Amino acid sequence: MTGDSQLITFAPIVISALSLILAVVSFVLNYRLSLHDKKRGEQLENLQLKLHELQLQREEETAERRSSSKVEARYVRIGLKGHRIRVSNTGGTTVTNVTCEYDENAGPYAFIQDKEPYERLEPGESFDETIFFADGSTSKFTVKTRWIGEDGKERSRDNIVSV
Repeated sequence: MTGDSQLITFAPIVISALSLILAVVSFVLNYRLSLHDKKRGEQLENLQLKLHELQLQREEETAERRSSSKVEARYVRIGLKGHRIRVSNTGGTTVTNVTCEYDENAGPYAFIQDKEPYERLEPGESFDETIFFADGSTSKFTVKTRWIGEDGKERSRDNIVSV
């Protein structure tokens, strides 16, 4: 019975030692996992902060676009021989007294401005002005658009138009 008595004596010690080793391994793995989670949490926090900054920047840009006025002029071909300059309000506010001008020596043969000054141009709206070209007319010229914004200030923009 000495063999069985030794087994009975050492079995609780071996079981306790294995239990202690298992607890230490579990503790170390849990500690490493918590460090990894903490690191991932910090990374997630930084990403969320950057995301919030980008969203704020985007909203500020959108608000600025909505509150600014901008009038552009572009060349539009109508059919085979029709030519137009389309004047568009690409800003976010209503503009008034919209006019266009160009250098007569470096532009189309004729620019019929029968709709000017255009009294009121809402955001996204546009109007067309008829232009005619003669042989030797330049294919690129500048149209200056002028308008009065909602704040009452007169503004202008140089638009390079290519035919």
